[in-house]
Amino acid sequence: MKIAMMSPWNVACGVAMHAEPVGREWMKMGHELKLLAPIEKKTQPVTAKDEPYVTRCYTMDREFIKGILKPLSLDARPFLESDYDLFIVQNLELMPMAELLKIWTQIKAKAKTILVIHEGYLPPYPEFYQFDFDAIVCFDERYQRKLERKFPSDRIHIIPYPCYPLKLGDKRQAREKLGLPQDKKIVFSYGIVIHQHFPTLLPLEELSREYPLVYLVLAAEGRSEILDKAQDRCSFIEAREGGRTVEELYIYLHAADALLLYKQSPDIVVPSTVYLCLGSGCPIVISEGRYTESLGEEVFKYRDFDELKEVLAQVFEGKKPNQEAVEKFIAEKSAQKVAQKFIELFKSL
Repeated sequence: MKIAMMSPWNVACGVAMHAEPVGREWMKMGHELKLLAPIEKKTQPVTAKDEPYVTRCYTMDREFIKGILKPLSLDARPFLESDYDLFIVQNLELMPMAELLKIWTQIKAKAKTILVIHEGYLPPYPEFYQFDFDAIVCFDERYQRKLERKFPSDRIHIIPYPCYPLKLGDKRQAREKLGLPQDKKIVFSYGIVIHQHFPTLLPLEELSREYPLVYLVLAAEGRSEILDKAQDRCSFIEAREGGRTVEELYIYLHAADALLLYKQSPDIVVPSTVYLCLGSGCPIVISEGRYTESLGEEVFKYRDFDELKEVLAQVFEGKKPNQEAVEKFIAEKSAQKVAQKFIELFKSL
């Protein structure tokens, strides 16, 4: 099959973390892939060099400049001149929809079209509903129920978000490699907006009185005033840059006693960070809410900060998530299985 996919690629974001493992599995299966990627912002963390099959040919994201929606651009030539019989769009809401609509008839004439829904709500933009996709893919029943309000139910298909494979490591060796202390408990957080996790600083500060503790943060956005103030207040915070590739990130995860996540959302969401990091073997401690609706014993959840302290203390004393549940979760959502489900869908079209 000749597949064209419009998606972020080789950057640190949840959409790329879906597209990359699945797209690479398609190529392992012998299918051709043409990746139509956005011209990324300079602030977007790049994870790898682009492969020969990647063409960057449009701008992405919806931003307001002085109250006016900034227009997006698209070079139509790669869309019209490339050879493909399947056309996939990931996260349509952030794409240059008005420009894509101008060439949609030509795309439909040459290929079957598939939309992969990342939005956990029904986008408010009229253009979003003007595309007549042959199939719409979502990650679970929560998305399906919401999408059925706007799209024909027979076009909606559930294919899980892919999980990265199990890759365990040695804590002592990882700490030696990163120059981290062997005699302290290390709680780890990372991300593009690292300060979203900082509401947990007070319980971490209290916990640091009982355990020698390092809160290690990888701030993808670099230094910020919020991070500087947090470090001034909390001497146990160590901020670094790095972990841009999955391989680098996993070294940090192997070194840590726990990956700490504090995330809140009013909308349906798939916990892409969990899907990426679960295979490291590092216990994941995550705030209970919409991010944990699809998770079970694979992670440790906390409802409030008192419970967070209890959970982390138990992890420091050696408590582990249910390993059978972890391995089952990873196996059921492997990139290979997810990619094959897409191929089966393509064949049905």
